Amino acid sequence: MELEFDMDDAVPSASTVVRTTQKISPSLLPVSPPESNAGDIEEPSWIGSVRKQLNSAAPKPYPGRQWTIFRVPDHIRRGEGEAYDPLVVSIGPYYWRNTSISKDHKWQCVRYLLSRHRSRERASELLDRCLSKLRALDTKVRSCYSEDVRQDEQDLALTMLRDGCFIIHLLLKQAKTDSVEAKEEEVVLDVEEEKIEVEKGSKERLDHGKEEENIVELEIGEEEEVIKNPLGILWIWNLVAYDLLKLENQIPFFVVQTLFDILATPADKGLDLPKLALQLFRDIHPNMSRGFASLPASQVHHLLHLFHSSLVPSQPQPSSPPEHVCAKSPPEWIPSATELTRGGIKFKTNEAAGSFLDVSFKDGIVAIPPLRVYDYTNPLFRTHRVRAGYPNTRTYVTIYAAFMDCIIDDAEDVKLLDAKGILVNRLSTDEAVADLFNKLCVQIHYASDRNYLADVFVRVTEYHESKLPQWRAELIRNYFSSPWVGIAVAAAVLLFLLTIEQSVFAASLISALPRTKYFPCLASDHNVEGGV
Repeated sequence: MELEFDMDDAVPSASTVVRTTQKISPSLLPVSPPESNAGDIEEPSWIGSVRKQLNSAAPKPYPGRQWTIFRVPDHIRRGEGEAYDPLVVSIGPYYWRNTSISKDHKWQCVRYLLSRHRSRERASELLDRCLSKLRALDTKVRSCYSEDVRQDEQDLALTMLRDGCFIIHLLLKQAKTDSVEAKEEEVVLDVEEEKIEVEKGSKERLDHGKEEENIVELEIGEEEEVIKNPLGILWIWNLVAYDLLKLENQIPFFVVQTLFDILATPADKGLDLPKLALQLFRDIHPNMSRGFASLPASQVHHLLHLFHSSLVPSQPQPSSPPEHVCAKSPPEWIPSATELTRGGIKFKTNEAAGSFLDVSFKDGIVAIPPLRVYDYTNPLFRTHRVRAGYPNTRTYVTIYAAFMDCIIDDAEDVKLLDAKGILVNRLSTDEAVADLFNKLCVQIHYASDRNYLADVFVRVTEYHESKLPQWRAELIRNYFSSPWVGIAVAAAVLLFLLTIEQSVFAASLISALPRTKYFPCLASDHNVEGGV
């Protein structure tokens, strides 16, 4: 390709101007240097990495479902990890690499549940059904966790199988042994029917696997297996119960219910898993709310959700404080129990309360149900505190902890509440209880419109700021702090009143006497004035 170049554009010489037109090759044209771009070579890979990041942020394939199993935020876990990590048993995909309780023990629980059917064919069929059902629930299971589960479909199904059967085994131990023995004969008779029922399915399964070179047979006999329990020590059982209430140590309850429905025997007829779970936690305080209405299995998210639901009132948490509180924002702090007592406020225990959360204030008296404080109270309250920070969760326990943190500043406050029967201290010292509540509410946050104790906060503050109760309390504290001081003050007041009465009586007596008899000077003055 050639271009025409007009020489008029060139600079003329000093002597002549020559007008010519000639064809010049493009290679002779001056070319401006290209812009330097050292990243051109890496640009495709960089763009590709950005696209991968965007692809990874795509919405999950289970829209419309809300998380129910959460992670503890790093800023809260820092320095408190042992309060949130399982100590004995790890449950769920967050701790699937943890071998605190070996996988072998969980596999023994699986074998036990299969062996109850006393048929290898039946056990094989039920195992296949469990695995198939769990793989079908893969997406639903993953949707329950706030973080991505890093296990593939098969590993997650095995985790759900082992952990689900472990929990079922624990729950079945809560069932009454007499009801199981009463149905023992029914189970034995039903085994033959199960064998006949599964014959076709087992034959089809074996025929389908004839082409496979290696077929693994399930080695389960016709006798119910007995688990050699490594958890026989009482304190280990307690730790297991506490671990099952850790925030991250959960599996969806529908997994447990699904496995139970598949593996149940006729002896299990009528068993309610949520009720059995509450029996498992019956020795853990605080006690269950008296107004708690048992939840059906379909409404239970996991074991922690069930336990938390049993503590709080059955009615929904109010969306806003009472009407007289809405005029101004309720205070988020009230003075300590010792300071409130100096201001004329009294404390008493409320044994008749339906829940340990039922705190009330009336006529200058704060009524609080008794609370037993054990070594596991700290991790239990911390778990509820973190859980309440997530959406669609109730904040009763968090608000209660914040209230107790307000009225407990030091050991003196603990002694006062202990003397009133409000706190039952099972820790080493009063300082330990005060330290527990003071550290419990660090970085605690809650919406004021979700404070079920907003009315108590407002009334206590108003009463404490009024003068008359303070004067009355100061009078009692200064002059009636002990019986002897009270007697002395009463005697002094009585003596003072008698002195006043004597003075008044003497004055009235003198005014009633004739003046001329006792005061002649007054009489002479009277005569002079009268002109006598």
